[in-house]
Amino acid sequence: MTDDKPALPEEAATEPTSSDEVQKVRFDWRSLNTLSVVSLASALTGIGALMAIITGHISLAQIKRSQENGRVLAIVGVVLGYLNILTWIIFTTLAVLRFAFVDYDISGLQPGMSELFEFRKGFGDRHGH
Repeated sequence: MTDDKPALPEEAATEPTSSDEVQKVRFDWRSLNTLSVVSLASALTGIGALMAIITGHISLAQIKRSQENGRVLAIVGVVLGYLNILTWIIFTTLAVLRFAFVDYDISGLQPGMSELFEFRKGFGDRHGH
């Protein structure tokens, strides 16, 4: 008795052959969520930060429901949108503080205004000179 068993079909299929080369998986652009791309693009412009946040959150909700691609794009768009708004808040706060503490000093003189020019001239005829 010899132990010559025929090869099972599963075993034959697992052995790689020259015709079974690894095929590259192509990205399916049709399954990409459009709002995730809009979120990223508007966040990169800088002026569309609020639009990036809104479209990014809507996109994340859609991706969660429909299993589309583009989750990373939406997250990056939302994060950049929030960072952009934070940057605008910081710069606006610094500009207001600069205006309050540097442009208006304690003496009440406003640099570049008429009181400063009068002070430099010595007030002329106002005080009996």
